[in-house]
Amino acid sequence: MKNISTEIIEIDGKEYTLFLNRKGIVAYEKYCIDENKKIEEIQKKYTNFVESLVADKSPEIKEDTNPFENLDEMGDEQFERDKAILINKMKKLYWIMLYENHHLSFEEVSDLIDKAIKEYGEVQLNALGEQMYDQVQTNQYEDTSKLKNLKALKPKK
Repeated sequence: MKNISTEIIEIDGKEYTLFLNRKGIVAYEKYCIDENKKIEEIQKKYTNFVESLVADKSPEIKEDTNPFENLDEMGDEQFERDKAILINKMKKLYWIMLYENHHLSFEEVSDLIDKAIKEYGEVQLNALGEQMYDQVQTNQYEDTSKLKNLKALKPKK
């Protein structure tokens, strides 16, 4: 069973080894409780906002329709605050992944991630973090052929 994920990333001309295992995932969940609560609130807020705009059907598009009408309620400042929560959560994951091999403080990792965001972009860094998280949680190498013989897994007629 594969229960670790290791990658190398270059930030500002220096290579860093990212390491994540199940213990790291537990630590990540421990340090992200506040962010997870805020993300749930953000999801509800945006879902409710979109539902209030469309009221069960898409609005009709006319010749003079402004696609951004009524969207000022969710101004750029609010988007930036919400994005900052997501970036902080990502920084915590990278802090944990870098700690095993480099023992960097959260502030040092935060500065590194700010540089990495400029170099690679938020989407790429987030995708790498999610990929490593998923690799630890996925059992890619176990022989599952034995599972086919289990009666409990056979479809019932």
